[in-house]
Amino acid sequence: MLRVLAAYLLGEGAPFGPDGTGAEAAVHLGGHLYPLHIALIRIAGSARTLSVVLGTLTIPLLWLLGHRCRLSGAGAWFAATLPLAVYPSALAAGDAPALFVVVLGALVATFGSAGAIAGGVIAMAAVAIKPIVAPALLLLLLRPLSVVGAALTLPVTATYLQPLLFPKPRSGILGSWWPELGGWAPETPQDVAHLFTSGMSHAFGQDLWVGTWLAGAALVVAMFPQRKGAPDVGTLHRSVVIPFFFATICIAGAFGEKLSPRYFAPAIVPLLLWVGIAVPRISAAVFLIPTLAVLTQVAHYRHHIDRDAVVPQFEPMELLAVDERLLFDEASTRDATRMRDKAAELARDLPRGATYEVRRRSHGREGELVWPLRVARPDVRIVVTD
Repeated sequence: MLRVLAAYLLGEGAPFGPDGTGAEAAVHLGGHLYPLHIALIRIAGSARTLSVVLGTLTIPLLWLLGHRCRLSGAGAWFAATLPLAVYPSALAAGDAPALFVVVLGALVATFGSAGAIAGGVIAMAAVAIKPIVAPALLLLLLRPLSVVGAALTLPVTATYLQPLLFPKPRSGILGSWWPELGGWAPETPQDVAHLFTSGMSHAFGQDLWVGTWLAGAALVVAMFPQRKGAPDVGTLHRSVVIPFFFATICIAGAFGEKLSPRYFAPAIVPLLLWVGIAVPRISAAVFLIPTLAVLTQVAHYRHHIDRDAVVPQFEPMELLAVDERLLFDEASTRDATRMRDKAAELARDLPRGATYEVRRRSHGREGELVWPLRVARPDVRIVVTD
């Protein structure tokens, strides 16, 4: 219900999410960087429907995984309400579907040796949906044999991890996930030290709603003595929280000033399993307030910037600081819905073989017009000018 409400609050119009329009166009045109995402959109009908459905199904999978690993299912209740889990589930993006596949693989990995290998293969397939989900693959450490299954896929999946493993400096986020180091992966102890200190500063300097503070909370909780009468979590399962904690720091340190709050989700959402060891599940209701604050503030901003989008008008909740402009700019652009309507008009009116010029926008957002026009009229030559 919360994820359906989130989609409703963000409104209808041009696809709202990173690469939403381009991904939906790739269903018809092909040639997308992440083919599994496109295949899933083809099944679901739209990128946002895919996110809402799989983002919702991730929660019971987390609950089952928590119980299978004796971490309890309480952490899944936190994932049900956490802004960093709810908001991506309402976007036309690959974040929520990719996290679903990782959690599904981690759950399958808990069923015997064959399940461990199969689970590793399934989880690793997530990088063909959205490789930014890679930190969540640390869930496979709950069943170490599953790492073998993941490794077996590397001849195919390594290409999707090139921005992490073989970065291309000066080629943007699609080419390198190390912008804080000039686009290069860390090579010296000084690089690692800078990555850590910068990461600590960026991670714990985030707005409260982002939830990076939960990484520290999970680390502390995992060290707590076992609750009386609770199943024994075990040293291995407790210790997996440690690489997740450092993954959170590494995400912040690697991206630096180009950091987006949603980049933390693949680390923070799984960490909630450890928070649930000691914190009662009813506490998850507290996250409803920041979640509604994020959704209503972004929706209010979209209503004013994307003027043709149909966005329900509610007074935004401003109890927490939310950089709604940052969230909007990575998910859409000014008058995106109007651009989409313009594409439909041009597809109807342009003569066959015509040439049409469109001005370039930041982050390739001229695609809000270009991609729908290319789908509808492949004969039209589109020229993007500066």
